[in-house]
Amino acid sequence: MTRILGQTLSRTCLPGFLLLHALWLGGCGPSLTIPAALPSGTVGVLMKELITPQIQKIDSDPGNAEHHGTLGLMYEANEMWEPAARAFEAAVTLDPANPLWTLHLHTTRNSVGVSSGELARLESQASRFSDEPSFLYILGLARFDAGDLNGARSAFAQSLQLAPGVAAPLVALSKLELISGQPQKALELASKALQQAPGHPAVFNARGQAYRALGQDERAASDLKAGLNASRISYPDEGRLRFSGYYAAPQMLINHSADLIEAGFAPRAEILLHKVLTVNPDDKDALNNLSLALRAMGRNPEASSRLLAALKIDSDYFPTRINLSDLHLALEDPSTAELHATRAVEIDSENPIAYKLLGMSLIRQRKFPQAIVAFEKSLSFQPDDFECHAAAGEAALASRILKTATKHLRAAALLNPDHLPVQVNLIFTLIRSEQFDEADQRLKKLFKQVGQHPQLIKAHDALQQARRTAGEKQ
Repeated sequence: MTRILGQTLSRTCLPGFLLLHALWLGGCGPSLTIPAALPSGTVGVLMKELITPQIQKIDSDPGNAEHHGTLGLMYEANEMWEPAARAFEAAVTLDPANPLWTLHLHTTRNSVGVSSGELARLESQASRFSDEPSFLYILGLARFDAGDLNGARSAFAQSLQLAPGVAAPLVALSKLELISGQPQKALELASKALQQAPGHPAVFNARGQAYRALGQDERAASDLKAGLNASRISYPDEGRLRFSGYYAAPQMLINHSADLIEAGFAPRAEILLHKVLTVNPDDKDALNNLSLALRAMGRNPEASSRLLAALKIDSDYFPTRINLSDLHLALEDPSTAELHATRAVEIDSENPIAYKLLGMSLIRQRKFPQAIVAFEKSLSFQPDDFECHAAAGEAALASRILKTATKHLRAAALLNPDHLPVQVNLIFTLIRSEQFDEADQRLKKLFKQVGQHPQLIKAHDALQQARRTAGEKQ
């Protein structure tokens, strides 16, 4: 499944209806009451449906910190920072002993540019929340940003000691070790973080920075590319764990749907995307993600109809062309896949996915020389793509361009040593190129790893025959 959405989608403002609400302030002390924080502008239909019941709860019980904090989480989940900060201010005022509201007030204030005095406020709470790993992590970040590296290190270490299974402080400590001139320690911490948060860009970035400092440039390049310049991980506190239930802004629902599809929850993604399309039937991002959800559930005809609807809205939208090409490859329709991939290349001539899909559609039509060109163009932008190297090697082998086949199959074999078909193809290419010694070494290694596999026996017989033929010629 080609996952385009959820990575590049923009954050948009929330259109909709103005919420009117009467503001009032009650007494002080134990009976302190605070009105609900309301948006300063307009909100969309879905957002209004989410927050209205919560505002009504606050109207009924304005002194309840949990009600105010929950409203703040609703706003924060949808990146409505200013009303979120006001809601958390109310929650902290009503329940200063709850670290969750203190942390999210800090986050939202920073997001609206109100950072003055925030470090002092956190420091004043340090003794109260000394056993809260999420608080200590945020305190460490605040100290780091203020230049207090020793204080940051202490807070991160305490956070990690209290919650050793969380990756966020490991990444932060890795960065500190790198600054301190200890790249090996930085690498060890980043590698531990990768076990806790596999695939997170900030972890790859931390490990890539450590590799680069150690002079391991090839490893560094791969990690830094995957790292996307991400430097921090959000701590998975109780509030953040509730975010997924509060998404209401269309763009947030679309982004969350991509995460759900990737995690294997396509039916849940479908429900969210239908909510978006109910409000805006012409949302091309929602239509694209819905097509991916439908494909994940084996409903390809429905996926096709959604993509065609998106194509009608905008025929030059890159994700739609990519997803159509990928779908038609799955439907065994490579000529139509080629059409959409070609248009995708025209729209974005530097995108490796477009060239890769073009190559795949060409190789299915046995247009091997053109496929090689497409794959190599894709590899010029993304050199470590195993599938591209493997397919380029097959296309070159079919075209009897042995030098090119050997180059790509060697690269593929290095990227995925356990992929037997690539290893066997490489051995046959080496035999045809009369590189018998390397072919023999690779065969012996594979026999030890795999045993008497039929494909290996066939390759062994071919090698023996080729050696006899070469000897007869001499």
